[in-house]
Amino acid sequence: MRHLALCTLVLMAASPAYAADRKPARQEPLEVSLTVRLGNPVSVSGGDDIARLRHLASGVGWEFSPTPATTEGLKHIGIKTIRCINVDLPGHFTQDGQYVVKEPNYLLANLATCRAVGARPHVVMAVRPPDALQLTEQDLPAAERGVLGSQLKKAVFGPTDWTRFRNYCKAFFQYVLITQGFADAEFEVCNEPDTGGTVVPRPPKPPMGSAALYAAYFEWYRNVAQAAVEFERAHAPRRIRLGGPALAWAFTFHFGDFNWASRFLRDCGQQKVKLDFIGLHYYGNLSSLNGEYPSIYPPFTRMLDDTRRARDQYCPGTPIALTEWGPSYHTDNSPTARVNANHLGAAWSAAFLNTMLAHGVDSALYLVTTDLAQPSPAGKQENIWGWPALFVNHQVFGQAYPKATYHVFEMVHQLAGQRVAVEGCRGAIGAIAAADTRQRVLRLLVWNFQARLPEGSPAEDLSAETRLSLGVADGQRFLGADQPKEVRAWLVGPRAGDAVGVFDCGQPLTPANTAMKAERFIVWRDSPQVRVNLTLPGASVCLVQFGGQ
Repeated sequence: MRHLALCTLVLMAASPAYAADRKPARQEPLEVSLTVRLGNPVSVSGGDDIARLRHLASGVGWEFSPTPATTEGLKHIGIKTIRCINVDLPGHFTQDGQYVVKEPNYLLANLATCRAVGARPHVVMAVRPPDALQLTEQDLPAAERGVLGSQLKKAVFGPTDWTRFRNYCKAFFQYVLITQGFADAEFEVCNEPDTGGTVVPRPPKPPMGSAALYAAYFEWYRNVAQAAVEFERAHAPRRIRLGGPALAWAFTFHFGDFNWASRFLRDCGQQKVKLDFIGLHYYGNLSSLNGEYPSIYPPFTRMLDDTRRARDQYCPGTPIALTEWGPSYHTDNSPTARVNANHLGAAWSAAFLNTMLAHGVDSALYLVTTDLAQPSPAGKQENIWGWPALFVNHQVFGQAYPKATYHVFEMVHQLAGQRVAVEGCRGAIGAIAAADTRQRVLRLLVWNFQARLPEGSPAEDLSAETRLSLGVADGQRFLGADQPKEVRAWLVGPRAGDAVGVFDCGQPLTPANTAMKAERFIVWRDSPQVRVNLTLPGASVCLVQFGGQ
C-alpha cells in the first residue's frame, strides 16, 4: 500500500510591537480541514469567477509620487485601471463659448502613469466649474452681496452658464479620448456629492445628504451626461463611458433626507439620462461586511442589495462600481488608521474582494497607489501609513516598498484557470481555488479574517491561529504522477509581508523583510492522495500552489 505523503508548513511570525489593533486574550488554535474538488467547477458570479476576481483587484487611484519602481509594481500585479482625481482642466473660453485646454496640466501626470502601466484612466471630472463659470460677488444682486458674497470665499458656486459648462465637458472628453489618445477612458462625475462634494448654483449650500443638495447634483450630472451624448453624436461611432455619483454611499442610508443611490438610479432611469455605471465608495470601518456586528450604518451586503434592487428596477444591467475602497477612511498615523497598513487590513481586503465577487460588484478601485509623505514635528519626512495604499512613499524610505495589501493583489493576480469547489470553510477561514489545466497547477487563496473595524477606534482582531489540513481530491490525476511534485506557499501575516510591522519594531525596511514569506516543499511522488498541513496565524492571507515551477 502506498503511503500518504505529508508535509507540514508552519507559516508563522512574531507579532509586531505596535498594538494599534486590539487583540483578545490568546485563543487555542483552531482545526479546519479543507478539500478541493477538482471535478466540481464553481461560479458565484454567473461567469468566470477567477477572471472577475482578478478584475476586482485590478484598479487603484493615482497618488502620490510615482516612480519607475511603482510603475513596474503596478504592472506586476495586473493593474488595468487608474483613477485620476483632482484633475479638472485649466483653460479659457473663446468668444463663441468653446473651451480651450491649457497645457501642461495636472492630468498629464496621471495619464503618463496610465500610459506607462498600460492602464485605462478612470477620470473624476467636473468636480467644480472652470474659473470663468464660477459665481462671483458681481453676479449677485447688490442687495445680496454682503451676506452671500462672504460665502463665496468658503465654497465654489456655479456654473453661471450651462451651455458653456457643457462645452467645457465636451472639451474634456476631446482632450482625454482624442488629443491624449485614451479611447478606452471612463469618466465619473464629481466625488462624494452626498457629503458635500457638490457644487450648487448659488449660496447658501444645502446640508449634507439633503434633498436640495441632491437636486443640485442631479442637475449637474444631467448636464454632463447631455454633453457626453452631444459629443458622441458629433464623433460617432466613438462612445463615452460615463458614471456617477461617486457617493460616500453609507451616509444617506442613515442621515440623508432619502437614499441617494436609489433616487439617482430612479431619476436616471425615468428621465433616460445616460448612465454607464453607478459609482459607490465603501470603507471597512463604516460597518460589517455581512452583519457580523452592529453599526450605525447597514452591513455592506445589505446596502449593496438595496442598491442592486433599485438598479434592477430603474436601470437594468447597469454595472455597479466601487470607485473607492479600503479598510478604513482614516488617513493619518493614528492607531485607528493603522489597519490600512498592516496584515489585518490585508486580510480584510481579501475577505472584501471575495464579498464583492459574491454580491455582484462589477469593478473596484483601491484608494491610492502610494502613501503620502509629510514633514514630522522634527522636520523630517515621515510616511503617513494610514492611507489605503499599495506602496510606502519612496521619499521617506528611499524605495517604494510594498505594503501588505499589495501582496494580496499579487496573490489574486497569480490565480488562473477555472474556479473549483473548496469544502470545509468555516469561521474565519475563507478560500478560493483555481485549477489551471494547461499548466497542471492548482492554486488556493486562503484568508484567516475575523475582526471588528469600528468607525472611530482601532480595529479589533478576533481571528485565531488556525491549523489547516488541505486535501485535493483527484490531485494525482490532475497534477500527474510521473515526477516529484511541489507545494509552494506565500504568506502575508504578522511580520510577513507586513512593512508597517517591521517599521513599528524599529527595523529598517528592506526588500527581504517587506516581501511575503515563501516556502517550498517536495510533498509527494506516487501517492494516490495529495494533502498538506499548514498553520496560519490570525489575520493572514496565504497563496498555496500545488504543482508548477
